[in-house]
Amino acid sequence: MLSSTKLSVALKADHLSRLQQLGTTVTLAPGETLFEAHSSSGEMHVIIQGDINLYKPGQDLPVVWLGPGDILGEIGFILRTPRTTSARAGMQGATLWRLDRRIISPRMDADTMDILTRLFIGLAPYVRVRYAKLTGQYGHSLKSLEQHCDHQHPAVQHMAEFLMGYDSWETAQNIWEYVRYLPYRFGFWNLRASQVLQMGYGMCTTKTNLQVALLRACEVEAAFGEIDFPAELMKPLVPEGYHHIVGMEPKVKHYFAVFKIGDEWYPCDATYPPLVWELLAPGQPEAVFEPGSPFNPCNDALGKPADDYKRYDNLDHVLKKRPFYDADNVEAMNIILDKVQGPFLMLPEWVVPIHYLMQQAPRAAFQRAYAGIVTEIERLYRAVQISTGESETPRDSGRVAVL
Repeated sequence: MLSSTKLSVALKADHLSRLQQLGTTVTLAPGETLFEAHSSSGEMHVIIQGDINLYKPGQDLPVVWLGPGDILGEIGFILRTPRTTSARAGMQGATLWRLDRRIISPRMDADTMDILTRLFIGLAPYVRVRYAKLTGQYGHSLKSLEQHCDHQHPAVQHMAEFLMGYDSWETAQNIWEYVRYLPYRFGFWNLRASQVLQMGYGMCTTKTNLQVALLRACEVEAAFGEIDFPAELMKPLVPEGYHHIVGMEPKVKHYFAVFKIGDEWYPCDATYPPLVWELLAPGQPEAVFEPGSPFNPCNDALGKPADDYKRYDNLDHVLKKRPFYDADNVEAMNIILDKVQGPFLMLPEWVVPIHYLMQQAPRAAFQRAYAGIVTEIERLYRAVQISTGESETPRDSGRVAVL
């Protein structure tokens, strides 16, 4: 049941099975209410099938859509704070797994204590992602879009110096190889190249932004290539419950780096690591970027010439729009990608000693994990309270389909 949810990225199959036994299953008819705003809380839910819409009090349009694999109610589960929104099943109804706060007790048996310790560790990275989204930790304002490719940033300059080759071709190949192996994940949108360097993962826009910045830092003339790519071909990268989001438009925009040597521009797409490319184009031989030749694997897969693309000096026209997904639930879209590439969200610093304590002092491990997740979620709750309305915008306004 929990094997296709966000929890499955952090917890092994046997841990998921043990956790599942601690909860119950809830089935909702289309439009049925799961909970009302301002009601008491203490239950966490994981969506197994269907979807859930969240509504602000007095509003008829949902402010957040949550799909299969996603989690809701983690704040109330830990802090017992009143619900800030109402939750109702979508048009297909919903099946959810529910965990009651009352399971946390000084009289817990050892097995329950162990699996809850693992649950808190598994929740922590997602709590931090939500916090970063709410506080603007990653991203920048629309007023400074011209700075998104910040190739003069000291960290970008140092990395570029390390990747510099004997000539422009070797430099481009070194940078391509580095960026290519950064995990491909859906996530934050308005990122500077230096922020992508810090995070260590991204999607086509963000990885390409970093690649172009590194090329420019090496004094190689570089720009952004754009093609239309069939949305249908992107569906293997996301869970089935999110196929309708990917397929909202028949085609999505795909961006990649291009660079100039002499009078010629050469595409050098570093978006997809090999394991992700196998999902995207099964059966196609793995290709690599070779000096002297263009590298445009998406056009190759479509049977188009490598030079069939539009070229832009920057991505201002893209970053002024909002992505087709919402950062509130984007991590559920990454379940397949994280299982293939491995989990890449950073664990909080308090997690490391807990792994040792779980073997030596299980009760102390649980207490440390509980203290850690309480701290993380209390900080998130304060951010939710002071956030200023971006999540109140209906989800279908001004989006752009980019993969």
